[in-house]
Amino acid sequence: MVDINHRERTIKVKIVYYGPAVGGKTSNLKVLFERALGTRRGQFLSINSRQDRTILCDLLPLRSGGFRGYELKLQLAAVPGQAIYAASRRVILKGVDGIVFVANSATDRWHESQQSFQEMTGNLLAQQLDPRRIPLVLQYNKRDLPEVMPIADLSRALNDRRAPEFPAVATRGEGVLETFSCILSLVVDVLCRSFATLQLPPGQTVAAWTQQAVEGMFGATRLDQPREPVQPEALALDPDVAASDESPGHLKLQVFTAQDALVGGAAAPETRATDSLAESYAEASAELGLAVSELREERDLLRVRLEEVQRALELATEEPGQTDVETRVRAILQVLVRASRASGATLLLYTGEAAQVLALSPLVGDPLSRTVWGAAHVDELRTLAEPRVEEADASLELAEALRDGMPSFEAVAFVPLRSAERLLGLALLYFGPYAALPTRDRLVHLGFLARVLSGPLEALAAREAALAGDRLKVLSRASATAVASLLTRLPPELARRQPLRIADVLGPLRMPGISVDVPSATATVPGDAALLRFAFASLVRQCETDALERGQIPEVSVRVEEKEGAVSVHITGGGRASVMSAPESGPDLSDAELSVVQSIVGLHGGVLVSGRGEGQAVHFTVELVGA
Repeated sequence: MVDINHRERTIKVKIVYYGPAVGGKTSNLKVLFERALGTRRGQFLSINSRQDRTILCDLLPLRSGGFRGYELKLQLAAVPGQAIYAASRRVILKGVDGIVFVANSATDRWHESQQSFQEMTGNLLAQQLDPRRIPLVLQYNKRDLPEVMPIADLSRALNDRRAPEFPAVATRGEGVLETFSCILSLVVDVLCRSFATLQLPPGQTVAAWTQQAVEGMFGATRLDQPREPVQPEALALDPDVAASDESPGHLKLQVFTAQDALVGGAAAPETRATDSLAESYAEASAELGLAVSELREERDLLRVRLEEVQRALELATEEPGQTDVETRVRAILQVLVRASRASGATLLLYTGEAAQVLALSPLVGDPLSRTVWGAAHVDELRTLAEPRVEEADASLELAEALRDGMPSFEAVAFVPLRSAERLLGLALLYFGPYAALPTRDRLVHLGFLARVLSGPLEALAAREAALAGDRLKVLSRASATAVASLLTRLPPELARRQPLRIADVLGPLRMPGISVDVPSATATVPGDAALLRFAFASLVRQCETDALERGQIPEVSVRVEEKEGAVSVHITGGGRASVMSAPESGPDLSDAELSVVQSIVGLHGGVLVSGRGEGQAVHFTVELVGA
């Protein structure tokens, strides 16, 4: 029975390979194990006799990747074919979701295949499963033997259901992957029809999902096809492609049985264990095998996460200038992509005057920001504190933004990278139609990585601020008159018109002695960030100069007020008493500097009003048009 865990976003499916002894069930699983990619496979566990014959079952866990945002985990089991292990076969069928019946095509083994199929039908009924409704695929194996039954005869005797059937030579891999692909497709089709939440979106088919899932697990849809060469960008986007040298192997446990004693010439002990005892043993052993597999999977997951943390720490402690900025930022994004298993990703950088977009292939821009609604939604998320996932089905606007582009996506995870004071970057991790979405536990891990990776971005922001400061110094007070004259002659259409968050423009002014109050984080104005910041910095400096000339320690207040269609910035001077004497008067440059500010404000379609308030403190108000 399908096991769906909504919290962990996993679906567990059990597929059993059933058939007569020495029919090729274990050979099928062995070939699948050998050809599966790295971390897509788990520990292949076989419990055999000393003669290397299966006495309990073969267990092979596989991960098919994402299905409707869940991770689909497959538990493949091959039953023992020998007659004395009938109890094991009955137990292994418990909770089965799909069956591959592996028939021996040899002419002299014909009756064994018939008897095994009849036994399988009886065991399904004993487990209260309908033999005519459970997904079934027949494989006619060992077609390379000199004397084999015609496929038509085998089909007539075994396949009255008209289930899919395949000829095979399992030892050579022929027909193995085709059989597996077919049973996987049938099981997924039942999932879609049985659970409303797992129905595929319009335009997606079970056949297309199965093809990409098989390619994701084995690198091909047929074992006689060569694997596609791995591209470097694929290694960044899919850690499963880069199979680890420490991927789990084939673990064989050998148990001494009565048959082994007979082979050795000794008298077989009397074994009259009841069927119930045998079933209990078989069931406990099977459950133990599954538990061991899950423990190994948890261990491997922790190992991968430790490697991700180590990589993040390497980037956070890298010496300045060791790599260029773009390479370092790209490496930061790749860490988040690998940790989330995303299909595509972009990073919106807020370290400079305007947001910059960095995209990893196959993306060339940010899919969400290309729509008006998407750009506004991203802007709303600039206050986001922790990672979160949004699925396309959440709203029509989000579905349009994610699904209408190429490539198409079904969900996006937002991962903020913040310093203690502000947002430095926002990673947008996109998940395709066949990707598994991050669980709550994985989102917590992404949040931790984001906090570690914020360090390099904070250094980048400081560097950008220093460069911006150097640019502002070009507009020295000595050249203020010349600049003012130039600005008044500029046509308005030459000004850079970008939507600017007033909080970002004023943020760098905040320091001891200068308070900045922006009640609405979304207040925006169109204009040039550098020019506006210079204008506001000049007004703050005027307030500081006025306080110093009156023998006070400057205390400047910058307050934003948002009105209908307009944004007002109030800059109020003042100060507290100082024991120091007032500085000597220098050349009066205030008029020239104010003329520069007046020109900048006018260039932005605004108005500058100046005056003095209580205690003769200087006061400025800048009225700007809202974006």
